Amino acid sequence: MKKRLCVLTGLLTIIFGIPGAALAATRSDAVRIQDTETGPYLVQYEGLPVLQKQHITNDASVVWSRYLTDAIFQTTSNTSNGYVFAGTYLNPPKEAGLYALTGNGVPEWTYNGEKFFTDTGDAGFTLVAADNDTLGLNITKWTGPDSIPDWTASFPLYVMSSYGPIAVSDDGSTIAVIAAPSGTDAHLLLFDADSSTPLIDYVATGLGFPRYVKISADGRYTAFIALSTLVVFDRDSLSVRDQISMQFTNSALDISGDGSLIAWGWPLLHIQEWIDTAYQDIWTWSPGGGYYVNRIAISNDGSTIVSCWYTTAHNSIKVVVHNVGSSAPLWTYDYPVSNGVYQESAADVDITDDGAYFIIGSWGDAANLNPEVHIFQRDTIPHVYYSVDMPGSMFSVDISNDGAYATACGKHIHANVTGRGGDIVQIKTDIVGTQETDKRNFNPRAKTTVFAGPIRLPQDKTYKIFDITGREVKTLNPTPGVYFIEINKKVKQKVIKVR
Repeated sequence: MKKRLCVLTGLLTIIFGIPGAALAATRSDAVRIQDTETGPYLVQYEGLPVLQKQHITNDASVVWSRYLTDAIFQTTSNTSNGYVFAGTYLNPPKEAGLYALTGNGVPEWTYNGEKFFTDTGDAGFTLVAADNDTLGLNITKWTGPDSIPDWTASFPLYVMSSYGPIAVSDDGSTIAVIAAPSGTDAHLLLFDADSSTPLIDYVATGLGFPRYVKISADGRYTAFIALSTLVVFDRDSLSVRDQISMQFTNSALDISGDGSLIAWGWPLLHIQEWIDTAYQDIWTWSPGGGYYVNRIAISNDGSTIVSCWYTTAHNSIKVVVHNVGSSAPLWTYDYPVSNGVYQESAADVDITDDGAYFIIGSWGDAANLNPEVHIFQRDTIPHVYYSVDMPGSMFSVDISNDGAYATACGKHIHANVTGRGGDIVQIKTDIVGTQETDKRNFNPRAKTTVFAGPIRLPQDKTYKIFDITGREVKTLNPTPGVYFIEINKKVKQKVIKVR
């Protein structure tokens, strides 16, 4: 969705011009990728005007895209300074590659292998690729943007599952990979990012094959699923913190930034909190009607939970957003019913630190009627902030901790259709801040944004911050007060810093 910002003119208008409810007209646009012989071509179709409140954004856009004729993109993630790290498989080029924000989709460098799963530290420049070849598992770590690996660790005969076998903590300190020799119980390979020697090769004896793994922001707690058992492992003590029988096998799992909350489920969403010596249900929820949850995301601050639900027809997705303090959803959103059956499924979901924005990548449908990439905003209607209609199915998505950038990748045709080729995109959201705007209806010339933490501004624009006297402020974390933001030499926003 395309947003327009109204330029603020005059301090008196900004400070005092707060009449009754006032709505600003924007346009609802669609971004689609049109297939050509040389790859996808981005086309933006202008929509009809809609009435809604202005938000603290400029125009979201696809910065770059890359199309591979044979290989399929399997994973992608954002890291420092707008870089993206992604992995491919199935056909050449089978590689892990680093992409720069200004690189037009051409990788800065690539690293060859067979079947890559990749992840990064959002706040640190830790890049990790796990590759399965005919001999076993190879885990390689870089400190970006350098192309020379810091180290590689090999585990002969180990095999990764295809569900989600790798996780890097947001601070880049800790790497978790789940794998196992074929037909054996899950192994958790836990690394300090500075060493190729694992802190531990923990065997989940008697629990079954490795399925899915997530990690807390600081790397202390790793949550993984071995067949139908959820295990939470403590890096500090190198021991199991808790072990939960799920009674089914599924890949719906996430852990909060500090590890105090976990979310998992299938017919029922379980939200559990660490209380005394165990994780305990604080509430459960289900939409009923034959829905099952298959993807979950918890914001790092533990405030917001997003769950994605499907039915056995696989022709739609139900998105449900909760505040952790209540089992009653904040809101739900149903995707349009897709063409055919066993078409639509949420493949991946990721969320900003404060839960204000999240991204979902899905399979779409064979007729390509619905967009496969959706960025949602928690606190503002319409909840769909931006979408991209890809040629095929998306397998992996990621949004940066502050919401400034997002990325998505997958197969060039629908996942249920035999074929090859892959696509990846990088999206600049132009979210200036991820805190909610003031809930009053302001005149567009008096737009106000309330921040409870550091002021977040777009990295690719010139900006200045001024206090109410006109003095320039040199910090993004000023004391509480009223400030004005100048972006590209134009005053764009009035900001109130509340703490």
